[in-house]
Amino acid sequence: MGAMVLFLPGIAWQALFWDPDEDIFERLAETIGVSISLTAMLALYANVIGWRISSAGLIIIYVLLIPAAAWAIRRWLKEQDARDGITRESDENDLEDKASTDPNGDKHSHWVNYIALTLIFLIILAWRFYQIRSLVLPVWVDSVHHVQIVKLFLESGGLPDTFEPYMPVPFFYHYAFHALAAVYSFFGRLSPENSVLYLGQILNAAIAIAFYRLGKALWSDWRRAALGAVLVAFVTQMPAYYVTWGRYTLLTGMLLLPLAMATAIDIINKGARRSRIATLIVLTAGILLSHYFAAVLLAIYLIILVAQVVLGGILQKKPSNWRTWISLSIAALVGLMLAGPWLLRVWDFAQGALEVGVIQPSLEAVETFYFQNYLSYLWRLLGPDRNHVTLFLALPGLIITLFRKRTRSFGIWTIILITVGLPWGVYVAPFRPDHVAIVLFLPTAMLISELFISAIDWSPIERFTRLKTIMVLILFTALVGWGIWGTRSVINPVTVLATKADLEAINWIDRNIPEEAGFFINVAHWQYGIYRGVDGGWWITPLTDRRTILPNGLYAMGDQEYVNRINKLAEQVSQLEGCTSDFWEVVRAEELTHIYINQARGSVRSNHFEDCSGVELIHENDGVSIYRIGYIMGEDT
Repeated sequence: MGAMVLFLPGIAWQALFWDPDEDIFERLAETIGVSISLTAMLALYANVIGWRISSAGLIIIYVLLIPAAAWAIRRWLKEQDARDGITRESDENDLEDKASTDPNGDKHSHWVNYIALTLIFLIILAWRFYQIRSLVLPVWVDSVHHVQIVKLFLESGGLPDTFEPYMPVPFFYHYAFHALAAVYSFFGRLSPENSVLYLGQILNAAIAIAFYRLGKALWSDWRRAALGAVLVAFVTQMPAYYVTWGRYTLLTGMLLLPLAMATAIDIINKGARRSRIATLIVLTAGILLSHYFAAVLLAIYLIILVAQVVLGGILQKKPSNWRTWISLSIAALVGLMLAGPWLLRVWDFAQGALEVGVIQPSLEAVETFYFQNYLSYLWRLLGPDRNHVTLFLALPGLIITLFRKRTRSFGIWTIILITVGLPWGVYVAPFRPDHVAIVLFLPTAMLISELFISAIDWSPIERFTRLKTIMVLILFTALVGWGIWGTRSVINPVTVLATKADLEAINWIDRNIPEEAGFFINVAHWQYGIYRGVDGGWWITPLTDRRTILPNGLYAMGDQEYVNRINKLAEQVSQLEGCTSDFWEVVRAEELTHIYINQARGSVRSNHFEDCSGVELIHENDGVSIYRIGYIMGEDT
């Protein structure tokens, strides 16, 4: 049931806006992207009109989509039957002649290609789930607030206005992933935490199909497209590594980005069909609601694409195809307008975060503006060694794209992306060079595909063709093998806050501790003056609704007075070293009733309470201890 969340809205969309030039995998990728975008837009406009979507209302919406989806599937099957009929009527010799000139080969082979690509995708999906085999909860800082937001969606029946009752903070966070995860949780009968973890890996696998869609639009060659999909699934460090940060919103944006880019390319190269314009509108709105950095990357690419068409017409002294680039521009503008109500809300709350300036090209200036060892941090993000090799291999591919009219816009976009990623020069906060570093997998995979297939196709001496093909296949296989070995354990242990023992303790809390309880947990400084939890105790609020001393990391989106209060408290807690007067001062001020300790994490440890009057050990398992504070009953000293 949960799977239909990813497909049903998009399939129904295709019933209305059908593009006969796309193959099944391009349609599948587009289906997922449109489903994400439509779900986010439904949440937005339900909020605008004040409609809280009930369980019955959500079921009715999806039931109404079934007939349209069935009609779209039937239409596609009839189209395939028609193509097969034409193929069967063709003379065998005609087929051989056509195959010699058609880069896609014999029409009979399309089913073989589909089956092969289906198997590849299923392998990718299985691989993504294998990579999280050791996890009991999503990991690191972002995951805590992602689960909290999904829970808010489910509790409020749609897009929430604030983080109440969990903290007095307005809600203006990019939310497309959370809306989809909430619906996925509802239909899949999954808890929010499992919904976030599982859906995140499904989307991570789906990025490979999105890359296939972009590759087909760039080259009209399934070989390049499939190669790029395999590289991003098994070789590049990102986006597989996103799971260890819990970067699910950027993941969603990076799934939609290549789909929107591909649709824009098709509008320029194949014409401004109604279906393509409508799809670009929806995907543009979806990206704006998914992640703002991905939206900026799309805007840069669309500007380059339009400029290339217009300038090309001027330089060749021929009128450019004004209908295509105007249609593309209007589609992007309408998508922006559809996301407008949300963007205005974000602007009202977050305009102070936007800042433009210049950083001098010196180590001191960079580390002063960002943080110490920032350049080393960027280099690590571009790694490991396997990833450095892929970046090197992408450079010849970049040169090739610049010399080909069809792919020149992509090459220019890549150069701009690299330039923006430099840690000095003009900056536009809140975007940072490290954001660029973790999205370079997109051009890297596509450019290596260009290099490898161009090496195979370029044949000044025909007898070397087979040898070149073998060499490229050996190099590609070695890269894939290296990537699989390197990402088999992609989870960074440092980012795992909750272990199995933590999850068992949290479940015990949910069953045995009153809802009005307040927990002391260990905290530590994270970045930019913000604090985080250090163990499973930080998961108590998202999973049980019990209060902890530190809310999720988005408390930093609150007003300055609230943020300062939380930071002051967190700083005090992070410096505690046991059952001291300072500890009891925090307990009384925050009206805490319980203590959560993981012996392996934090400055306050369970041994600090062995002789501490006023606390009672009530749960202990594999290093995790829960204490009841007795001062409520007047027992403290």
